[in-house]
Amino acid sequence: MPGQKKLFLTMFQVEMEDSYGDILYLSGVNEHKFKNNEITNYVYSENKAFLEHEAWGVKELIAAIGSINAEDYKDVTEMALAVGELLTKKAKEQDDPLVVYGIISRKIKKVLAYILDYGE
Repeated sequence: MPGQKKLFLTMFQVEMEDSYGDILYLSGVNEHKFKNNEITNYVYSENKAFLEHEAWGVKELIAAIGSINAEDYKDVTEMALAVGELLTKKAKEQDDPLVVYGIISRKIKKVLAYILDYGE
């Protein structure tokens, strides 16, 4: 159903934006811990660099979701697989941290399961 494909893209984008927000939250926690001398400068710097790279990668993937045309796929399952492949390729090209691959995979599975169980 065409509605399922568009719903998938919308929900998937919302889920990825939520993950981006989580990364920003963790960056704030890292900053707070450093200011309160709960972690060393080394740990703070490593965490900061990792989280910034992760946030940048997820933000780039969110932008890429907007370029996906739902009409190019016969059904939501085919589209979900293609989106996963597309974003995994982009994450690899961006040299994203491995955790980004897990975010992509988990969010696709979550949204697809919801759509297949409850969508239209």
